[in-house]
Amino acid sequence: MTPDPTRPYVLVVEDDAMVLATLKVTLECEHFQVEACANPLQALTLVANHDFSVIISDHRMPEMMGLDFLAECRRIRPNSSRILLTAVLNPLNVMDAISRGDVYRFLAKPWLRNELIVAIRDAVERHRLVTENSELRAIVDRLEKELAALASETCVQLERSIPAE
Repeated sequence: MTPDPTRPYVLVVEDDAMVLATLKVTLECEHFQVEACANPLQALTLVANHDFSVIISDHRMPEMMGLDFLAECRRIRPNSSRILLTAVLNPLNVMDAISRGDVYRFLAKPWLRNELIVAIRDAVERHRLVTENSELRAIVDRLEKELAALASETCVQLERSIPAE
């Protein structure tokens, strides 16, 4: 699927086919562009190749735990917002993942539709702001380098213009 730049791009990783289909349909009805994947190892390839605004992952999956998957996603795509979806919640693991920055938010199964949509919209906005901030930081860094080079050049020209005694 080629990302549509006008619609937020969301990746959903869930090993339960019914839950995966439900999430995909629900999010597409809300005008999100959704990539659905049942295997976290295959999903890592998608993450490497596409800039998802939001990555949603189930926690308990046979191939890889959701927290481990989201930690790897953070390494690959640090600007993507990551949401953990789980029926079995260990508060210490979730708090640790949130404090490390691996998870932006977590949602419990079964979820409330409105809560899910609001969480994803917030996550999309977070991604937009983080991405914009990174782009602005890159511009500032470039301009600082140009200014330093210009200042250095100006100093050299001034030194050349001062007559020697």
